[in-house]
Order: sequence, then C-alpha cells, then structure tokens
Amino acid sequence: MPNEMTFEAAMIEANRLKSQERMDVDRERMNAAIDKLIEAARFRIKRKPVKNKEGGVECPDCGETLDTYIYPDLFCSACGQALDWSDYR
Repeated sequence: MPNEMTFEAAMIEANRLKSQERMDVDRERMNAAIDKLIEAARFRIKRKPVKNKEGGVECPDCGETLDTYIYPDLFCSACGQALDWSDYR
C-alpha cells in the first residue's frame, strides 16, 4: 500500500516536532508533516468504486481499473485508496 508508509512517516515526524521543547519549531516542516497526515488520512476513508463505460469499475481516486472477478481488494493496488464494495456484493 503506497500511502501506508507516508502516513506512518508523517505521524513520526509530527510527533517528533510536537515533542520538541523549543517554541521555534520549524513551521515549514510541521506544515509538511500535517499535509502528509491529511493526505494519508484521506486514503483511509472508504470510497465507492466508479462504474466505467465498459461495465467495469475504477478507483474513484486514480481511475485504475479494478479487478472484481477475484475477491475485490479492500484498497486500490495503484494508489492505496480504501474501497467500499458494499454496492457490488
């Protein structure tokens, strides 16, 4: 899952910066860590796959065609978006 490492790395960086005793924390690095957390958290919110013109389904985030013949993955293999298959079962 591509975004899992981003999420964990951002959590570590944000916690490290938060725990610094100095008040002059590098705001640019803190903002970058927060942006990574927001982006990674977005991928953890399940989204419904989108039906395409050919009758298949695509990832709602990156548009990757999803394989539904085998048990559908819970995450897009291309971008890591969490998927909600409740309408497809």
